[in-house]
Amino acid sequence: MHKRPVLLVHGMGSSYEHNWVTPGWVDLLRESGREVVAVELPGHGVGGRIGDPTRPAPEVLLEAAAGIAPVDAVGFSAGGFALMVAAARKPEAFRSLALLGVTDGGLPGNRGGDAGMRAVADALESDEEPVDGVPRLMRRLVDTVGNDRAAVAAFARSRQPRAGTGDLAEITARCLVVEGGADHGGPAELIAAAIPHCSRVVLKGVDHFALPSDIGCLDAVLRFLEGE
Repeated sequence: MHKRPVLLVHGMGSSYEHNWVTPGWVDLLRESGREVVAVELPGHGVGGRIGDPTRPAPEVLLEAAAGIAPVDAVGFSAGGFALMVAAARKPEAFRSLALLGVTDGGLPGNRGGDAGMRAVADALESDEEPVDGVPRLMRRLVDTVGNDRAAVAAFARSRQPRAGTGDLAEITARCLVVEGGADHGGPAELIAAAIPHCSRVVLKGVDHFALPSDIGCLDAVLRFLEGE
């Protein structure tokens, strides 16, 4: 049976290499007969800035899917939120979606989520490393991966589009939401409930940043993709 290509979309501050190659996703997907399509978020990319950091990420994803749709897709954190918007705008482009680390705190209108993005941008633009936990982790991640701090900060400030619960109801792809039980952003109950054909897996004790490298997450997603 012909297997569909899989788009892999990393999280903010990270990269395709860091989220998907190093933990083994790419090797396992290719061994299963999948073509893997790498997508870098705007303002991200090892070795320098990739494109306009303020460009809407869902546009980038729909361009990547053009010509090979319908595709399967896996997105982590900001990559998952971008996938939700893309799949709501053009449902026919996606067959299956695995959304990792997309919490209800990131839905439109959440002031805490907006404040968190500003704090991350401030941390990336500061001369000194911040004391606060998540902004400090994001700054270290950006540096470790090799992204450009200013470009990622511009992405964080760009008010990327988010899908509300009404938009999520337009998604026709079968969907899996995987969340960490210890995610600082909270649960994904509203998101999973709003998407028509969606199941939800909660990994006890796993925090947000550990999801892509967690074997339970990897196993759940691979089983989901093979179950179409």
